Amino acid sequence: MATISTDRISTAHDGLRAFTRTLPIGMAAASVMLVSGCSAPRTWPSVSGSPGISADTPPLPQVVVSALKYAHQEIAKDTPLVYNLPAEINLGAWKTFERDLAPAKAMCPGDTHVWTVRQARIDGSKAQVDVEYPSRDGFYQTVTVHMQGATGGFDYKPAFLQYWKIPVKDPVCQQPLAVVERLCGAAAAEALRAQRVAALPPGAVLSTAPDGISGPGGMNPQPVAPANSAVPPKAVPVGATEEPSK
Repeated sequence: MATISTDRISTAHDGLRAFTRTLPIGMAAASVMLVSGCSAPRTWPSVSGSPGISADTPPLPQVVVSALKYAHQEIAKDTPLVYNLPAEINLGAWKTFERDLAPAKAMCPGDTHVWTVRQARIDGSKAQVDVEYPSRDGFYQTVTVHMQGATGGFDYKPAFLQYWKIPVKDPVCQQPLAVVERLCGAAAAEALRAQRVAALPPGAVLSTAPDGISGPGGMNPQPVAPANSAVPPKAVPVGATEEPSK
């Protein structure tokens, strides 16, 4: 009968133990890769080269509403909240925002002291929302609301504000024309329609979609983004503990 060296048996056992030890590590690495691959930032409004998110897709409405309310409460709680949402929205999503932001008022053309949601970014359990607000110096500035989400990427809560000392342009009403007509009157809606037609690039037409918007403010295709839509502003931020320009 053939004999097997005890040294060879010991070597085989050592190899098996080494393989067993490395297996969980490899599985963990694979899981990290999968998680990392699923957490690419999603933006609203959509940005070329980045994955977007629809206005009515959770958790976006909760993120934007919580961020906007928090920024207003921290900066100008004694003033009415007049909001201006991105134009990339349909009427169904608009109703959700309108309900959750009540009793705040949607912007009508010509309104002042308006809070404009410029962009939201969701990246796993973290999110940021850029809001342009009226400062106490008489011009508009941007604040980024940083948020943390619960397990599963829901119930995002504001963590801190990041202020940007950069003046931006006065807000332009981005609401759907149907919303403007309902809240601001037919004359305001018609004037805004004419303004948007004049701003269209050659060959573009206003969308006639009955249930919402095909592009910004009812435009199809989308026009060039305004100059004040940087994501986020390229400047040194003021620390969250510093008094903002309200």
